[in-house]
Amino acid sequence: MFVQNIAGIAGSEKYFLAIMPELIKKGVNCSFLAIYRSREKKIAKEFCSLLKNESITVHELEVNSYLSIQPIFKINSLFKKQNYDLIHSHLIYADFWSAMAKVILNKKIKIVSTLHGYQESLYVKYCLTPEQLPKSLYYFLAKFSLKTINHIYSCSYGLKKFYEKAGIVTENKIHVIQHGFDYPLILENENNTIQNSLELVIVGRVIERKGHHFVIDCMSELIKKFPNLKLVIVGDGDAEQQLKTKVNKLKLEKYVVFEGYKTNVREYLGHASIVLVPSYAEGLPLVIFEAFSVKKPVIAFDTIGCNEAIKNNENGILITPFNINELSKAIEYLLLNLDVRIRLGENGYFKLQEHFSLKRMTEETYSFYSKITSAS
Repeated sequence: MFVQNIAGIAGSEKYFLAIMPELIKKGVNCSFLAIYRSREKKIAKEFCSLLKNESITVHELEVNSYLSIQPIFKINSLFKKQNYDLIHSHLIYADFWSAMAKVILNKKIKIVSTLHGYQESLYVKYCLTPEQLPKSLYYFLAKFSLKTINHIYSCSYGLKKFYEKAGIVTENKIHVIQHGFDYPLILENENNTIQNSLELVIVGRVIERKGHHFVIDCMSELIKKFPNLKLVIVGDGDAEQQLKTKVNKLKLEKYVVFEGYKTNVREYLGHASIVLVPSYAEGLPLVIFEAFSVKKPVIAFDTIGCNEAIKNNENGILITPFNINELSKAIEYLLLNLDVRIRLGENGYFKLQEHFSLKRMTEETYSFYSKITSAS
């Protein structure tokens, strides 16, 4: 049984929607326990409906607060009633609830946890220096939970190293199963090149750590050389108004377009000249795979997750984090070299098919489950 608190439909939720139907095809009896607060009921119900459309059994628990003890008892009750082999928890709340159920109610519960990230505000600040991570409440909850949990795997090698270097877990406890996804083909010509209308595209939540402001800082110089250049920002979030104010201050209103939240992000990526991932705190960003799926070149910061998906100058370009001058030069280089853009896009597509596939992720997950259940 998969367990997670649901507050939106983003990376981990897309992971569930991808892998659970594939595990069912391999004979794994999967179900999902969705725990959500009353204020997030609507989006949680929407996600539950998507799971049910895939014929996945869904259990739901609405709570007023994640501090409620209800999830602990619910997990134990379902474990006993449904006779599960494993509880598979995701994110800190589910990890803690599952660990508490094991410690105080039922020592027979066997738990697997997948690490997708860390507390956002601290991860942003310390992702490159995990040794300096403060010993906060989150830190001690994570350390307790992951010590109690039987088996752990991370979605990226960088995230594994982060947890190890921060002293939250020991080196021999975390395994790695990198994400993998399949995408339907876009039938139109993915390498269409709009000579007179170049587009830079950023897809993702509009929040501080996604780094939109770094690209906006480059735009004033870039439009002097490429007067038809557009920056298209797809997504919404807390930093949107701040970015719009910045755009107005720099008089870039004609060159920066805020599209808001969209579900058809691959269409936007398909029209991009370059896909930009200026984020500096990720696990393994799915937008890179989405860009690969439509054969578009990616420029990203050389940081956790991004540098696992991208090999510099082979299937994308990696630049020094926070270096605006280097970012601007990389964008200019690709805008001037169509052949390089096509080569990087083709290589990214090949890498997606060769390694970052749903089949590979499913098989590794199934093998992981089989190994730990047969050892019990």
